[in-house]
Amino acid sequence: MRRKIKRENNCFKKSFSIILTIILIALIAYVSYNKIIKYQEEKEKFQEETAINNIKKHYSQYVITTKETNLLNKDEEVVGKINNNVKLSLEKTSVTKKTKYFELSLEGDTYYISYEDVTPTEEFTTSDRYKNYIPYNQNIITNETTTFYDNDNNYLYEISKSYEFPIIIKDTNRYGIIYNNNLLYIKKDDVSKVENHHNTDKSNSNGVAVLNYHFFYDENNPEDAAGCREVICHTKKQFKTHLDYLKEKNIFTVTMNELEMYMDGKLQLPKSVLITIDDGARTKDGVDLLTEYKMNATIFLITSWHDPKTYYKTDYIELHSHSHNLHNGGKCSGGQGAEIKCLPKDEILKDLAASRESLNGSTAFCYPFYEYNAYSTNLLKEAGFTMAFIGEVPTSYGYQLATVKGDKYKIPRFVIMTHTTIKDLDDYFNEIKN
Repeated sequence: MRRKIKRENNCFKKSFSIILTIILIALIAYVSYNKIIKYQEEKEKFQEETAINNIKKHYSQYVITTKETNLLNKDEEVVGKINNNVKLSLEKTSVTKKTKYFELSLEGDTYYISYEDVTPTEEFTTSDRYKNYIPYNQNIITNETTTFYDNDNNYLYEISKSYEFPIIIKDTNRYGIIYNNNLLYIKKDDVSKVENHHNTDKSNSNGVAVLNYHFFYDENNPEDAAGCREVICHTKKQFKTHLDYLKEKNIFTVTMNELEMYMDGKLQLPKSVLITIDDGARTKDGVDLLTEYKMNATIFLITSWHDPKTYYKTDYIELHSHSHNLHNGGKCSGGQGAEIKCLPKDEILKDLAASRESLNGSTAFCYPFYEYNAYSTNLLKEAGFTMAFIGEVPTSYGYQLATVKGDKYKIPRFVIMTHTTIKDLDDYFNEIKN
């Protein structure tokens, strides 16, 4: 009997041990399984976060393409392409691990671009100067595929779609149009038709005013005032009243390129003015006021006197040529004897080349002392200049304006003196008709 009980106890102990072992194994297996599941979940979460972070590294409101890339519609069909190094503004996007594309809007159409093909860039703005231009009463209709170019003829977008646009600029081989709030260009070869269309009741102005200043000084600074007693010295007060006049009359201050396009018949303008400043000395007070008023101007610089690389200017100031070192009188007959009228051809061309090179290829010139002849004008053309400015050209009604198809090598200016009044300005600007 005792043996039987003993055997039963041994069997029980053995069974209990087996059960306990199974339980322990199961417990270990359960813990291990949970660890594996947790590890797998953490791994997947890490991979998802890594993927999302990687995608987010490409996203910003402002991005730039890193290569030529496809433009897609909502069905992920290729409907165009965007060139490398093109800045874009993206729509707001909720990035997930499944995100493949970023959304963007072009002229109201929704497109998609691979996130891998863009990288964030700094905030950028585009010029809205085109809002001052007067559109032509003509529209272009493009071919079934439309390619858009920037001002330097770099292609930006190619889209499988025909568009109709009002013409803003009539250039030699292209049209300027407004696309996505930017002034872009479409080549004439990409245009299927030009049609008359009523885009505006405004008319192109009959001329652009060109003002000529020289030196500026602060009338409240005795030392400054003592150093500028010429009739072409302008107080800050005088110049400020002139800028106030332009602002109150809503007169558009044009760039050199805009004036040239206007004179070539490529661009229509409202009542406008080109502000020019000769020589380059004592200009800081004038430049600061122009910048404060956000008005554009050109300084005709004598480049042997002032180094364009270090010359004080702002984003509202252009630098163009007043020769390298031809602003010396008494060398030629007549007037103040400007050298450009009679020095040897090679000497003048060498000077003009030096000036253009230091001014990044400027093609606008201002005759020293307002003096010129057929000889000097022909040399300017040979040197690559396309525009040249003189002084005043009186008429029976006032002073001449720069006009469409006018002589671009004899562009007249209204020379501002110390005694020039607002009435003088008003009389001049009243010659502009729209």
